[in-house]
Formats: sequence, structure tokens, C-alpha cells
Amino acid sequence: MTENPEADHVRRELNAAFHESLFPISISVAVLFVIFAVAHALVLPADLRREMIAIALGSAAISAAIGFGVKSGPLDIRFSLAAGFTLVGLCVLNSAIQMYLTDDVHQSTNFGLLLVAMGLFFLSRFHLLLSFLLILSIWLASAYLTTGFEREALHFSFMMFMAMAMATLAQDIRLRSNRRLIAMRADAAVREEKLANALAKAQLFASVERENKAKTEFLANMSHELRTPLNAILGFSETMQKEIFGPLGSPRYLGYSHDIHNAGSHLLSLVNDILDLSRIELDGLAITPHKIDFARVCNNCLAIVRGRAERGNVKLIFDSVPPFPIIETDERRLKQVLINLLNNAVKFTPAGGSVTMELSATPDGGAVIRIRDTGIGMSKEEVEQALTPFWQADAGLDRAFEGAGLGLALVTELLRMMKGRFTLESEPGAGTIATVTLPRSVITLPASESAVA
Repeated sequence: MTENPEADHVRRELNAAFHESLFPISISVAVLFVIFAVAHALVLPADLRREMIAIALGSAAISAAIGFGVKSGPLDIRFSLAAGFTLVGLCVLNSAIQMYLTDDVHQSTNFGLLLVAMGLFFLSRFHLLLSFLLILSIWLASAYLTTGFEREALHFSFMMFMAMAMATLAQDIRLRSNRRLIAMRADAAVREEKLANALAKAQLFASVERENKAKTEFLANMSHELRTPLNAILGFSETMQKEIFGPLGSPRYLGYSHDIHNAGSHLLSLVNDILDLSRIELDGLAITPHKIDFARVCNNCLAIVRGRAERGNVKLIFDSVPPFPIIETDERRLKQVLINLLNNAVKFTPAGGSVTMELSATPDGGAVIRIRDTGIGMSKEEVEQALTPFWQADAGLDRAFEGAGLGLALVTELLRMMKGRFTLESEPGAGTIATVTLPRSVITLPASESAVA
């Protein structure tokens, strides 16, 4: 059966604490034995001095050897218990021999002090019990051979009982303090690990943020660089389509110039979307609100998308009647939002389907624009993904729908800056409803503040 990891950790820590305590205790015991040797020379009768001094000095030498063995390394933690009981044995041996040689039952006091000392020494209740049994058995044997034991037996037995009680209490106090210290260390280690993890995450986030800013700056710069040649391509291809400087010759050239212009226009729209997203991430876009003519704005957006709808055989419907809402917002950005949504609806609506734009007022004077289509629709998971940049409903290399996947992400960011809201409702095969809600007016903010608003 596997031991509790926490209990095993506490046991190892207590063993380590006991091992560390061996050095100061061994040196202290060695000093005490030297003092005892001096005392023996002054107090004991001449016929006992030599034996007791030799035993005391020998015990001092062994105790010092144990202490320096622990300190210098040869006596590692595996031998801690043996070293501890060796020290106990030396103390018991000195007291027992002195009691026997002096025939003085009052030397039992030394055994009582030893019992108390064991409570301050051992950090294991089992080892404390073993030391009690060892000391008491040797005390009984020594005291039994001493004159006056029968007369003082009750008194000294009670003294030994009190010494054991004090030793048990001392050990309990020491164990509690050591276990509390171990728990505090473990808690500190956990806190340190959490702090290290938090610091690592913060550093990672900072690194990702720097990389993301560098990417955004790169996209913004590249978008500026790409627009210049694209404008030239569009201008020259349009000049060739209109044959301003004379006929091109073969009719194929006219078709080629038309294809070049369409491809350039599509590429420019993608570059503009990337540039707008990059600007929003870096510094935001300035919002310039003013009262707008909703009928004109909606009809302009429908006119821009109508050519694409006709090529795809998709019917465009403007299902709204006056009076239209009167709001203050950025007309250019609103057109950008509506054209993106209309293009998206037309793109994903099969031939024969329809795209309907609805316009209504909100109770607080704002406006709601809904764009419904009868297209392929999306699942709930796809709706959530569609609002992220660069996501494609059809991501394969042979996908049927062109685009960079920036339209809805750009719509979301633009409406956030215009203080509006955007929602998508869709079901696979049942079409999609894109809802734009605009406030009655937009509070103008500096571009840098708009980016973080």
C-alpha cells in the first residue's frame, strides 16, 4: 500500500531536522562529559576517580566524533538514528556506572533528567518510547543494586513518571513547531512556484504582445506599400479598358485588361481591410460623426454590391419604408460595414437566392439594420469562429469562396469604435441574419483612445 505523499514528505523533513540537530547536541554532550570528568576529579573518592574520569573522557571523545562526523559528511542521514541512540547509551552508561560505584540511589536524578532530555532530542514518538524503555530498564537494574532503593522506590518511581510526562510534552511541542515550519516551507514553495509560473506567463504574454505589435506594424507598412502599385495597375487597366489612347487591337486584350482591373480591385479591397484592421490594433481609426441620409447610404451600398449579385444570380431587396431613423455616425465607416456584410451575404448565397436589407428605428432613437440571406448558413461553432480574423468557412485549397476572412472581424472592430453592436444568427442550410445596432449619436474620441475604448 502506497504511503500518503504528504505524510512521507513530513517524515523525511523530520528526519532531516533530527540529523541537523545531531551536531550541536553531540558537541554539547561532549562538553558536558569533559565537565563531568573535571567534577569527578574534584568530588569522587580517590579509588573511583580514575575509572569515572576515563569513562567521561571516552564518552566525550565519542560524542565529539559523532558531531564532527555529521558536520563533515561521513555520517549521513541514514546513520542518524544509530548515532542518536549511541549518545543516549553513553549518557545512560555514565549515570549507571556512577550510581553503581558510588552506591547512591540519589543518582537516579540523572536518569530523570535524561528522560526529559529525550523529549527534546527525538522527533519520533516510537524512538522516544524506545529510549524510555532503555533508560528505565537500566535505571531499575542500577537502582536495585543500590542501598536504600526499597526506601526511596516510590519517590523515585514518581519522579521518573513525571520526567516521562514532561519529556512527552516537550516532544509534542517540538513536533508541532517543526510540522508547522514544514507546512510553511511547503506553502512558500507552492507560492514561489505560482509566482514563477505567473512571471513566466507575464513574460510570455509580453513577448506575444511585442510579436503581435510587430506583425501589425508590418502588415500596416506592407499594406501602404502594396496600395501604390495596385493603384497604378487599376488606373492603367481602366485606361486600357476605355481605349483612351486608341484601340488595343485584338479583342482578347480588352478582356485581359478587364480581368486585370477586377483582380486588382479585389486585391485592393483585401489590402484595405488588412490596413484598417492594422490601424485599429495600432492606433485606432478616427470616427467623424454627422447626420446621415439612411436611404441614400443603403441604396449606395446596394448599388455597389449589385453587379456581383447579378453575376451570381442573387436577388437584392431593400425592405424598408420611410420615415428612416436619423442618427449621427461616421458615414464612410457605416458604408464599409454594410458593404462587407452585403458582399458576405451575396458570396455565400447560391444562385436563385436572395439577400434582403431591412432598416428600422430603436425605441431610444438609434437604428437597426438587418441583412438576411438564403445562403448556406453556419453552425453555432462556425458563427463564433466567423468573427475571428482570417477564418474561412471553406478553408481548403480548392475552396469555392474567395477572400481573406477579414470581413466580419473588421465589421466587429468598426462597430466597436462606432459604439454599435453586431450579432449573427445562422443555421446550416437556413441562411444567416446579420444585425447591426447603432446608437443615436457617437461620442467622438481621439484615435488613440478609440483603440482602447
